[in-house]
Amino acid sequence: MIKLMIFLMMILVLFACSNAEHQMDEARDDADSEEVEQSEESLNGGDAGFSGHSDREEVMEEPDSDTAALETGTQMVIYNGTIAVEVEDYDQTHRQIQEEVSRLGGFITESSVYQHGEDENRTGTLTARIPQAEFFPFLDRVEAGSSRVTEKSAHGNDVTEEYIDLESRLRSKETVEERLLSFMDEADDTENLLKISNDLARVQEEIETLKGRMNYLEDHVAFSTVTVYIHERSIRVAPLQDREHLNTFERAQSLFMSTINVILSALSGLVVFLIGLSPVIIPLAGAAFVLYIVTVKRTKRVG
Repeated sequence: MIKLMIFLMMILVLFACSNAEHQMDEARDDADSEEVEQSEESLNGGDAGFSGHSDREEVMEEPDSDTAALETGTQMVIYNGTIAVEVEDYDQTHRQIQEEVSRLGGFITESSVYQHGEDENRTGTLTARIPQAEFFPFLDRVEAGSSRVTEKSAHGNDVTEEYIDLESRLRSKETVEERLLSFMDEADDTENLLKISNDLARVQEEIETLKGRMNYLEDHVAFSTVTVYIHERSIRVAPLQDREHLNTFERAQSLFMSTINVILSALSGLVVFLIGLSPVIIPLAGAAFVLYIVTVKRTKRVG
């Protein structure tokens, strides 16, 4: 019993020591973090006395303004939609969609139609760019004007953060461009001037790339893309052919002359065959005739 009590007391002592050590570690960590914060505050306070700011400070301050713009600005979303419909009249539906796109201020970027046979139903594809505000109403109008919808989907891609990041990078590149231009004006050495020119060309190329991407995002945000698949389901009845286009007499005359030409061609071929092979046919015919006469006479004698 005494040994058990001693063992339990030792466990309690060890547990208390470990807790005390853990609390001391936490206290040291808190102290270190406070020292780091105080150091940062002192550095910020010391830098506040200078009239100029370093590039590092400008880069660190930009995310704050970008975040504020992201929270307060309008979200930039690129919408894309697909709808497949079945209709009774392909031409009418295609015309109505084109008129609706034009009325909304959009435009057609692609249009195609397929028809395997003369009397087969047609299938077509139409891709349109629609102002973003009319994206969902346009899909609803296409659905309302069809007999049946076989597929309909819409999805959006939020590019707000990407656009803000591009704006931030563009401002930084433009600042670098201004500095390089000022350095170029002050350069008095050909080697330095060449180096600055190369750096300036590279920065300007990056600026154009950033502007191009921003223009692309702005365009696809302003105008959503809708792809419409149209399948015609009606039964196409061929119209009664006009008598003027039947050409009955002309077609009969043509067939008659074709038949006469075939007969004449056959007779001509036969005559050519007989005349051409006459040196062989005449002796064979004579021999066959003599053989026939001899055979007949022998038959009469036997009889």
